Amino acid sequence: MADRVVQGWRLFWALAFIVSAAILAAVPGTDFGSAHGMEHIILHSVHCALPFFVLAFVASSLATLFPGRLSRWLLANRRYLGLTFAVGMGWHIGFVAYSFGAFGRQLNFTAIALDATALAFLIAMTLTSFRVFGRYLSATAWRRLHKCGAYVIWLVATEIFFDDVRTGGDRFHIAGLCVLLAAWALRVIAWLRRKTIRSAGSRLTIQARRSSL
Repeated sequence: MADRVVQGWRLFWALAFIVSAAILAAVPGTDFGSAHGMEHIILHSVHCALPFFVLAFVASSLATLFPGRLSRWLLANRRYLGLTFAVGMGWHIGFVAYSFGAFGRQLNFTAIALDATALAFLIAMTLTSFRVFGRYLSATAWRRLHKCGAYVIWLVATEIFFDDVRTGGDRFHIAGLCVLLAAWALRVIAWLRRKTIRSAGSRLTIQARRSSL
């Protein structure tokens, strides 16, 4: 019963409310009067959104490696998990825009280039998650966009956490980096698993054809 109720758009609205509430809970303790004071909520918004990206990122891999009720549910609702991540990042972008607009600061070109690339992919993936925009892409182009975009976002997030750990990050950032690396490892293992299954299937097909001659 729960699988039929807590999914689809109902799941999205519930998760969007939760992630927004978690982000806004930090607003009262935020100093909006300085760029330094804004740093906490800017990072907090990313931290609140990122778990939903990770779940969407590994959904198909979990379904391949650990088929079952939960992994099927995650795969069926991957779109809504991704859209929840987009909601959280929307708050993040809003806080960043306010900070730069109100206080200004010298920008790191490399960081801005990475963030802008990830943002462009996030916007494209979000828009094409809706049929009104997705219909302009072929199925192959849609898959390529979302796969490439997912890896770009993963790479940017991993680079941020790695840089924090390299410069003496705390246990939270170490754990975050480990989760992101584990998510990538799951995708690699699942890809190898699917490749093995396809190879085995091809061999069986060839053998069946030969035996019928």
